[in-house]
Formats: sequence, C-alpha cells, structure tokens
Amino acid sequence: MDIASVDWSAKLEPIMRDAGNILFNFYGKELNCTEKQEGGFVTEADLAAEKFLMTQLGKLLPEADFVAEESGISGNGRYQWVIDPLDGTTNFTIGFPLFAIAVALTDNEQVVCGAIFIPMTDEFFYAQRGNGAWLNGHRIQVSEPEDFGKAVIGVSLPYARRERIDLVHGSEGIIREAYATRRTGSSCIDLAYVACGRFDGAFFTRFQWWDVAPGIVLVQEAGGLITDFEGNSLGPKYQSCLAGGRMVHDRMTKLLKK
Repeated sequence: MDIASVDWSAKLEPIMRDAGNILFNFYGKELNCTEKQEGGFVTEADLAAEKFLMTQLGKLLPEADFVAEESGISGNGRYQWVIDPLDGTTNFTIGFPLFAIAVALTDNEQVVCGAIFIPMTDEFFYAQRGNGAWLNGHRIQVSEPEDFGKAVIGVSLPYARRERIDLVHGSEGIIREAYATRRTGSSCIDLAYVACGRFDGAFFTRFQWWDVAPGIVLVQEAGGLITDFEGNSLGPKYQSCLAGGRMVHDRMTKLLKK
C-alpha cells in the first residue's frame, strides 16, 4: 500500500471521535489511578480508549506496528501507529476540560500524518504530508506576530521536579520577553494551538514520542517550524521541542541558548 496516497483523515476522524465517546463515559467519575515510574499516572479511561484505538487502527493498516503510551512498543516495522489515547490525564481526572486523543502514522519513523481530537471542544485537527493542516475541515496556519513581545507562548512542564525547575530557569528569557505564557496541561493541544494560530509558539522537554509525533506534521503543514532546542529535526528519541512561526521559533531558539 502507498500510505502517502491514502486519505487518512476520513478514516481517522470517526475512530477518534468514537474514542472520545469512550472517554466521556469516564469523565467526571471517580477513577482508579496507577502511578507511572516516569511520572504521571494511568486510569481505566486511558486503557479503554487505547484498546479501542489499537483495534480499529489495526484494521486500517494490519501491517503497521504500534507505539502506544500505555501498551509500549509492539514491533519495530516500517509502519507504526503512534498513539496517545488521553493526553492530559491529570486534567481529565480533576475535571479540567482540556484533554486530547492523538494519533500519528509513521513510515520509517517519519511522520506521514497526524491527528489530534479535543473532545470537549469538538475539534479535529489533521495534517498529512504535502496536503496542508486542517481544523474541522477548514485550512489553518501558524500565526506571525509583529514582534516577539506580542507572542503568546505555550509551555508544558515535565513531571520530574528537577527537570521542571531546569526548564523554567532555562526559559526565563522567553517568559520575560513574550507577551504571555500559557499551560494547557497537554503538549498535543499546545502543538495543535500553534498550528491554528491560537499560540504563537510552544516549547517543552522530556516528553515521549506520542506527545509530539502527531503535532510535527500539523505544525509543518501549517507553515511553522518544529525542532529541538538546537534546531534539529525531531524523532522518537527527541529530548526537547520548540514550535512556532519562523520569527517566533528563531527568537525562542536564541533565548534558550542564552
């Protein structure tokens, strides 16, 4: 199959919306939470949504393996579905209504398409390499503020306290110069917001491949740049992420190096 020629949007949207309905069945209820070794925790909502996504995506492309947040890595074949069934689990458990389902399809670890669905706002973000970025069927693009002093920047902080403190200290220049900073509690939502221009930029460190893979193609197809803090392209072993329009991306890169 030539996966680059398939309209994955039409196939992914109904699956991800159904996964959103699964999450709604758990939202606002008391959940069993299990702490993860790397920080954060998992609930039965994460597990139910992931099981559903893996089953349905497996039918779409049986030859693809999985890289999923709760199930780990299943195989290392050419094609992989990268899945975050519930990005923003902490938000979800406390009733803060910003959380997302995120899916990417990769070919030899290069992202072919990415989708992010935010159930509470009914927003389906989608991008496929060479075909632009879209929100509920409407073309989107990154913003280009006149100067960095007017930029609103999203930031996601890692769970590990030492790494969190290091990122805050290292980003003092951005916090000082930008117009404002915002935390959604979901790196996937941060990148979706960069792609549609709600945020002018976003940055974070020490997250996982499923936290960034769906947003890579979204930001790029929306006309933005997305790299690590040193300007390198992102892959499964990335350590940092920096996204935005060219001016914002370049300015954040310089401020992080100071």
